[in-house]
Amino acid sequence: MILKKLAKEVKLDYLGKSINRSVEVKFKNKISKSKIYISKKTGTLFHSPTKNSDTSVSVWTKNIYSKKIDTNKLKYTSNNPIMRSRHYYSAIFINNHIKKKKIKFCDYGTGEGNFAKELLRVNNNISFNFSEHSKKLFSLTKRTVKLHSKRKFYCHNGTIESTILNKKFNNFDCASLLWTLCNCVDPLSVLNVIHKSLKKNGLLLIAESSRVLVPFKKPIYNFFVSKYDTNNTHPWFFSYNSLSNLLEISGFRIISNNRYYDENDLVIVAKKIEKSSHKPKIKIDEYKRVLKFLMEWERFSYKYK
Repeated sequence: MILKKLAKEVKLDYLGKSINRSVEVKFKNKISKSKIYISKKTGTLFHSPTKNSDTSVSVWTKNIYSKKIDTNKLKYTSNNPIMRSRHYYSAIFINNHIKKKKIKFCDYGTGEGNFAKELLRVNNNISFNFSEHSKKLFSLTKRTVKLHSKRKFYCHNGTIESTILNKKFNNFDCASLLWTLCNCVDPLSVLNVIHKSLKKNGLLLIAESSRVLVPFKKPIYNFFVSKYDTNNTHPWFFSYNSLSNLLEISGFRIISNNRYYDENDLVIVAKKIEKSSHKPKIKIDEYKRVLKFLMEWERFSYKYK
């Protein structure tokens, strides 16, 4: 009964209905453009999204990605050595869990296609399918996959949620969401779509930055502050537990993870579990502990500014 109640509390967090049962984080300095909250019930750390998913992806397409992909630009690109190395790391991580010779794989929200390049170099027996909402990046990734793939593949130009309408987007052995779930206004809908697209016992690779309740890895003011609409383009900040809880209520269970506590990123592989037989295992972060962590991180960060 306790676990069932906790699962309900976690679901309320990710439905955006936890403001009234959360505490706002009051930093001494200007840390974030948007207000930051901690759920008192689960310890989930978040902004409060105020726009829908379509508006959010529009901001990413028009404002965040460069008009011309250039690593010398200040705007975000995954085409630089650090970002490319973490895609290679992710490719190796999931490939170690692939047992079959031929795999039908889907990367949701693929971006510039660098993960496709790395995964196909590691395992060219994979059929690499993908979705991407940006027309420019969709075309770029399509060219990349054509160049590196020897198997037939499908691609979808649109939001992750809209792939549910694409009859070719189903029966995948594996899927991935790389540094994407934290940016989804409605992560429950996203995971629900992916859950339906996977085969029984299908695998989901997720990678996120590892910053919450781990040793400090960068100054706090470089983590939260952004000139973009952070409420709606980066609503969630995952600890291991909060990410695990989100997956649990969505019909997934983590079966493998990296040493996220002393590595830069949190990389996990979760297995699809049929929802009718699934009993979520919830592990909360005590909210006062999360708050204390953030206060200590702020004090630590300004010692070196």
